[in-house]
Amino acid sequence: MTAAFECEVRFPVGDIEAFHRRLGSLGGRVVLDYAFTDHYLRPAARPWDPRERALRIREHMSPEAGSEILLTHVEMTSAEGFSFKQSRFPEGKLRLYAGPLADCRRIVESLGFLPWIAVRKRDGKLFEIPELGELVTEHVEGMGWMCEVEEEGSDPRAAVSAIRRKLEALGVTPDQVTAEPVAALVSAAAAGQPRKVYFCGSIRGGRALQPLYRAIVDFLQDRGFEVLTTHVAASDVLLQESREGLTAAGIYARDMRWLSECELVIAEVSTPSLGVGVEVTEAQHMGKPILALARSDAQLSAMIAGNPALKMLTYENEADLFRKLAAEVEERRTARAAAPSH
Repeated sequence: MTAAFECEVRFPVGDIEAFHRRLGSLGGRVVLDYAFTDHYLRPAARPWDPRERALRIREHMSPEAGSEILLTHVEMTSAEGFSFKQSRFPEGKLRLYAGPLADCRRIVESLGFLPWIAVRKRDGKLFEIPELGELVTEHVEGMGWMCEVEEEGSDPRAAVSAIRRKLEALGVTPDQVTAEPVAALVSAAAAGQPRKVYFCGSIRGGRALQPLYRAIVDFLQDRGFEVLTTHVAASDVLLQESREGLTAAGIYARDMRWLSECELVIAEVSTPSLGVGVEVTEAQHMGKPILALARSDAQLSAMIAGNPALKMLTYENEADLFRKLAAEVEERRTARAAAPSH
């Protein structure tokens, strides 16, 4: 499934059998079964961001079709408040060569590329759904079952409209999807990096730091983290929640679910907030690692400043914050990667 200037998102599927039944109820039918392994490569002598470029050898297992060298160049973009991955190539995935696996490997090695990671996809199914179009479900080794939704992207706004229509029909909300390329997701998981972050900051207690919240969320997303609470950084967060018809009970249930899912909590605590205090307390009870960010001149409650379960990171200005936050993220990634597996 490759469309011109393809725009794509994906989301995890917990119960694949129930999900397939839902597709069947929409009239979906399987038009292709597939399995393949993508052997990703990286240059030996220069930086390479897997969120932007990917060179891979696709080894087809089913249907048998030999192997091919594919190049993708994408950008994370958004339209109408919806984030997605968009190809910079009209071909979507650019095929550079097709032939035996050994020949593909010789070619990429001659170009100065080294093996990086392998992403194995099995039990893939391409569905065609009346009035909605195509989507795929597949089991990604190390990640579990996922669904990929893709649309032709020469008109990003039309693509977003089509993607939203599919997600709505599937009962999937925009906050459940990610635009991250699968190679970046698998790489982050393999490196032991916590991928899901719960970011919290004052909402009803004051929005003076909203531009900083936006910068923090962008910083985390640019480094491959999935921020579950991007709405905290939105300038119109209260209006968004009102439009979505969320009740106080609904917001509480949603946020508790996200807290249980996350692997790291980052709380900006410079502005006093009862909600942030509750979130930090709940996260502490769940045993989540918590990083608290605060301006050096902030008057913090002793229940925050004196809490041994929090790692405090104080900063003088925005540049100082992101310098320290970058070092903290790298330290946590390195520590987890070095930890023995069980």
